[in-house]
Amino acid sequence: MKITIKDIAKATNVSYSTVSKALNDSPLVKPDTKQFILEKANELGYTPNYSAKYLVTKRTNTIGLVWPEINRLALSELASQVNVQMKKQHKQMLLSINDALDSIDLFSKMRVDGMLLFEEDLPQDQLPKTLDVPLLSYGVPSVNQFPTIGVKHELAMELAVQELVRCQNQSIAYVGVIGGSGRRQQAKEKGFARAMEKNSMEPLFIQTNGLDVGDALREVRKYLKEQPIPNSMICSSYDIAIGTYRALHQSGLKVPEDVSLISYDNIPQFEETDVPISAVGVPVERLAKTLVDELVHLIEKPEHTHSGCELIPELVVRRSSQNVR
Repeated sequence: MKITIKDIAKATNVSYSTVSKALNDSPLVKPDTKQFILEKANELGYTPNYSAKYLVTKRTNTIGLVWPEINRLALSELASQVNVQMKKQHKQMLLSINDALDSIDLFSKMRVDGMLLFEEDLPQDQLPKTLDVPLLSYGVPSVNQFPTIGVKHELAMELAVQELVRCQNQSIAYVGVIGGSGRRQQAKEKGFARAMEKNSMEPLFIQTNGLDVGDALREVRKYLKEQPIPNSMICSSYDIAIGTYRALHQSGLKVPEDVSLISYDNIPQFEETDVPISAVGVPVERLAKTLVDELVHLIEKPEHTHSGCELIPELVVRRSSQNVR
């Protein structure tokens, strides 16, 4: 027999209203009372009926996260931080790594309160023209069919190039997917080329043909065998940076003594590498909070005009880019 809120109210000898508030983590219920109710609900085997809840409140307190994959560490870290921020907003996060259009359709049928879309190879203009659920895109603002949170990728690349120039590096190579379909990758590549032009330097490119560690390891090793070794490299992501570092190490080159490194993705894991790697981008905690706050605002204030924004990146200098030559 399915346990209901009324069963919990009877078992705890408190009102139906108090049980409902406690199960929804309302601040109106005293912590001790809330804990008592939650423990009893768990003991009885209570599971929430989201469909019934939706009929009453038109809310399920669930958010659909449409994510490309979870095997890239920076994406996993961002998804984890988004989940932390969701909990602070008393929301449950559902994550899908299926095809983006299929995920959006599924979440719409599940009546989630809102969706957060990681826009990678799928541009906004391929999405449904209208949705009955608020959607926020994490991508590159341009189409603006839906509100979009982005990062000033060109500024990020400029900060990285400026730091390497300041350290008197004479040649700088960009390591990543060159000429790909992902607009975030395109923005980084374009930003690097413009930053190099501003500094009257010839841009070098190392094509990884993929975004995984193995892609960078294979292609950077090949490049080092066939081309002159650049003084420094800017990697397009955490995974690309790890693959690049391994390729340099396997080729008998040291960081930063032989080659300086800076990578995109401002995540704390860069501090934990064998040689702490300098990073540029929006700190992952701030990015996650901005995404969740904006999505919650979309849900709670649908009558307002929302267009999103571009966040300002930060450069964190660590040993990998320090000039020791």
